[in-house]
Amino acid sequence: MINLYESIKDNSSYRKIEVNELLFAEYTCMQDETRLGIWSDKNYFAFIQSGKKVWKSIQQEYVAEEGEILFIKKGANLTHQFFDGDFCAIFVFIPDDFITSFLKKNYISSKGFTDLSNQDSVIRIAGNQLLDNYGQSIRAFLLLPDQPDELLLKLKFEELLLSLVTSRENKILINYFHSLTENREFQFKQVMEENYAYNLSLEQYARLCHMSLSSFKRAFRNYFHSAPASWLKEKRLELAHKKLINSNLAVNQVAFECGFEDVSHFIRVFKQKFHHTPFQYRQKFAAEPAIAV
Repeated sequence: MINLYESIKDNSSYRKIEVNELLFAEYTCMQDETRLGIWSDKNYFAFIQSGKKVWKSIQQEYVAEEGEILFIKKGANLTHQFFDGDFCAIFVFIPDDFITSFLKKNYISSKGFTDLSNQDSVIRIAGNQLLDNYGQSIRAFLLLPDQPDELLLKLKFEELLLSLVTSRENKILINYFHSLTENREFQFKQVMEENYAYNLSLEQYARLCHMSLSSFKRAFRNYFHSAPASWLKEKRLELAHKKLINSNLAVNQVAFECGFEDVSHFIRVFKQKFHHTPFQYRQKFAAEPAIAV
């Protein structure tokens, strides 16, 4: 999978402004880019300027068009671009520690914090004139010949967070911000449950959890009472069997959407667990009632 943050940061063709790990960028892609697996260890906002793109989480698809805003948590997604025009968006990358520092600095209360166990990895932002103006102001910054003062840029990132946490329309996002101050086990499990279906390495999962690989493996066994590889395989196979029953996706697409890079490997491990190949399994249970994902 492509690390979106690093690919933009290292690509000189994108207009961008960096302040430590904070990043503003104008992201464009041409019509020849279609389906793509991406991940980022930084959260990011996507202010859609033109075109249309899909971010697909484990739970559902989010179609984003011109004028809309998405917040994508650190982690992975599958994306799909439509062929009716080029795509352009302003991406604003903000790491966890900047958000938590902002909440503490501004004494933002966690009163009203709710359970996030069913929250998705993509959040649609309720737009307003203030956010529209913010997106345009970032684009103006990106067109400047010289980079603005670092303090001014940090304030610009804080401006976005402040406009959101003082809004009554984006409670789900605010709840997520507060979840970043919760205990490590809660955050760890949230990352894994939202990202198990993607072909990430253990090192990449560890980065998402802000841990070294050895610390990640210890924490995983402590929280899930299983080795990471075994847990991931079981979760992916369970998701695959639901997709086979509830969708018309080709077997190779099911494999891709469940984190199996090699289709023949997917077929082999699926048969070991369910005693049928994916194709046979779909045929056998085609008449059975649908299983909820």
